[in-house]
Amino acid sequence: MAWRIWTGLIAATVVLTACGSGGDTSATEPAPSPSPAVASVEPTDSPQADSEVIDTEPIDSEVGSLTAIGPRPATIDDDGMKHSGIIGDGEFVTNTIELESVMEQSDVRKYVVQVESGVDVDVDETAREIHQILDSQRGWAGYHGVGFHLVNDPSTADLILKLASPPTVDEGCVSLNTMGTWNCRVGSQVFINSDRWWYGTPTWQNYLLSDYRAYLINHEVGHYLGFGHLTCPEPGALSPVMQQQSIYLNECLPNPWPDVTGERDG
Repeated sequence: MAWRIWTGLIAATVVLTACGSGGDTSATEPAPSPSPAVASVEPTDSPQADSEVIDTEPIDSEVGSLTAIGPRPATIDDDGMKHSGIIGDGEFVTNTIELESVMEQSDVRKYVVQVESGVDVDVDETAREIHQILDSQRGWAGYHGVGFHLVNDPSTADLILKLASPPTVDEGCVSLNTMGTWNCRVGSQVFINSDRWWYGTPTWQNYLLSDYRAYLINHEVGHYLGFGHLTCPEPGALSPVMQQQSIYLNECLPNPWPDVTGERDG
């Protein structure tokens, strides 16, 4: 998948200042079934029998200011979803660094980032990237009055974000039917499917992977903060971050930030 600079969307955010992640799901609000108009990206119960099989050598993919190193997808299903075939061991490594919010807020949530063993991602680099998202003025810290403090002790954390292989995500999200593809939030835990972290989704094709990751984190943390799913307000508008943009856009444009559509008030 080729990614290009998101000039059009940046311009749109300046003009307009206006969701669990494609199958994004929440313990309090399971994902609705997509409408027939978006059936081409509807998740299925099992991989398509005629999925395209390709090689599994590691690749480098540009994601804006970051370079992600991940496996070449083992399969691409009929909906264009890429799957690595990675299976973790169920054990997690926690970040060792600590990062405080640069914005002073009265409500500060402590959180940790954990990466499953077998998922070839550096936990501290991942934690830094996630902290940049959570601590952005365009995100919940700037527009919902909640600060985020990255700590390295899970016993003191209010929120745990777990980057895990698809089978492990399915176990953690068992009641939400993530089907080896999607992400979810269950209570104070966010489960991030490693395939989505590496590959994004077809609905975000030609947009930066780093922006998709910002959407993914903001959407699931939005559920943690109590926000439910939203839909496209009108064709051509920017999607609310709480729309399930990984499944469908309904003629809206991709958007990773809650400030764009004013979701500070729920």
